[in-house]
Amino acid sequence: MTEPFSLLVIADSQYLFDGSRQSPELLDATFEEVAKLQSSGGIAPLAHIIHVGDVTEHGWPEECSVALEALRAGAHVVGTRGDGAPAMTIATGNHDVAHHSRDDRGPTPFVDVFGPGCELLDGGHLEGIVEHGPGGYSSWRSVRLPGGSSLGVLALDWRPSEDGWQWANQMLDHHAQMPTVVVSHEVASQEALTPHGLVLHEWLSQHPQVFLVLGGHNWPSTRVLTSEREFHTINYQELPFGGAGAARIYDVDPGTGSCQVISLCPALRHPKVLRSVAARRQLALAREEDQFSFSLPTALGGRPNVPWQAEGMDLLANIVPEGVVEFGASLSGRFALELRCRLPEAMSSDWQVLLARLGPSPGDSPEPLAALSLSSENFLGWMAFVDGGETWATSHEYPSGASVTIVVSNGDRAGVWVDGDRVGRVDDNLSESLLDGPWRWRVGAGEYNDSYADEFTGCVLQVRCWAQHDE
Repeated sequence: MTEPFSLLVIADSQYLFDGSRQSPELLDATFEEVAKLQSSGGIAPLAHIIHVGDVTEHGWPEECSVALEALRAGAHVVGTRGDGAPAMTIATGNHDVAHHSRDDRGPTPFVDVFGPGCELLDGGHLEGIVEHGPGGYSSWRSVRLPGGSSLGVLALDWRPSEDGWQWANQMLDHHAQMPTVVVSHEVASQEALTPHGLVLHEWLSQHPQVFLVLGGHNWPSTRVLTSEREFHTINYQELPFGGAGAARIYDVDPGTGSCQVISLCPALRHPKVLRSVAARRQLALAREEDQFSFSLPTALGGRPNVPWQAEGMDLLANIVPEGVVEFGASLSGRFALELRCRLPEAMSSDWQVLLARLGPSPGDSPEPLAALSLSSENFLGWMAFVDGGETWATSHEYPSGASVTIVVSNGDRAGVWVDGDRVGRVDDNLSESLLDGPWRWRVGAGEYNDSYADEFTGCVLQVRCWAQHDE
């Protein structure tokens, strides 16, 4: 099985390599930060580096030379001792070549530096050779992943010719079973595919192994999700200091079947950037389009419609309630609970219970045996009596009216997750088995002193329970 790995994706860097206006040190800070995250275990081992194009402002020889040196130095900074510097995929952007041309444009300073023969393309973690399309502007490689599987990465020219499209089709046809990322400089803008993005979308209909398409060109960064794949535009050049070397990490975890998309700008701590109020505000990159996660394809560990915490367990209950309902489900061993709900439109002054386990609690406690609740501060919390006593896990505050998915599990996968994020306030008893006793559950309200209480004024959409009983 594929083990966790990460990809570093560098956005349009043209404003850092613009004639005599050079700021390679801002990109240096990004590579240094990624190296620290990797060595500390903050991200999975880096398998590959991708540049989405517009490496330079004009494609001039002197710009390409400085950009080459900056990228070479950065690759060595993030390289590991065993495999050395990871290989790069470098797409061609409209500023790197004549914007009206296609891949049959002939030689350019850009392809002389970043095309066939470029040392950056032939670094570590590759299987076989890098193959190049017409004119040397498009490229294909197979990236060796931890655990022995492979990832295809296809970079297209800014505007492929007919021969370019035909070559790309051949590459994808020859690797039809390999999960693949396509890099094309123009993909999406303002939460919609661009005309060229629509061409890509139609073309990729015959290549279902492509699960992710990356581009730049337009700003701000945006995300478009279709039924077949994700399209991401990564571009920060509208921000102060030309984006200041901001980049993305795609942290892939096949164990959970998800990828964390982490946008960061380490140069924010650079003295000349730190002293800018606008930079401090904007380069924090806190928009939903810059910080999110998405599900992986099955070839990389994705599990359609089943939370990873429930892997290997039996589905005991699947409740789509209409109002307050009760059901039975024995969760005496390892278990996973999933609840989808919409929170109340306004905060309540009282606690409300989304799901409760009914029955007498130890020590004459008036509380139910377990409860998933919404506090008066819009925190979500899990309380349960377990073999070790009592356990609590509490989230941060969520906005009124939000739709959220909550997962609770014990054992070696113990935790409480809201929309895929593990809540931070937990105790050591969370992994314990639930206390033996009645296995009656109530959806939409709780129980206090053996009486009906704490009705939920939002909407519980679905409850699913999995269990793996001890033998």
